[in-house]
Amino acid sequence: MNQINEMTKEELQQRTKEIVDFLTEKNEEAKKAGIEQHGHFYTSVAFTLGSLIGFDFNPKGYGPMLGTMLDSLTDGLQTGAQGKGVKGTFIKVVRD
Repeated sequence: MNQINEMTKEELQQRTKEIVDFLTEKNEEAKKAGIEQHGHFYTSVAFTLGSLIGFDFNPKGYGPMLGTMLDSLTDGLQTGAQGKGVKGTFIKVVRD
């Protein structure tokens, strides 16, 4: 059985919170260090996530996980933009 399926909802939320808290702290450090370091933080996080997928999934799993990541990234960007008062909506184009 998959480890994610074995975790309770509370365990999953706690693990998510730990990751979000860590990344939030590192993001704040990068912002204080300047625009170049802040940009490096984002590219490093993206590269790390991409690398983990590349190492962890079999080739058939890349597509579904990439789709899931893009959905999550878009949803997060939309939520953040709305929180900042940006008027607009991301539109996802899906091809069968």
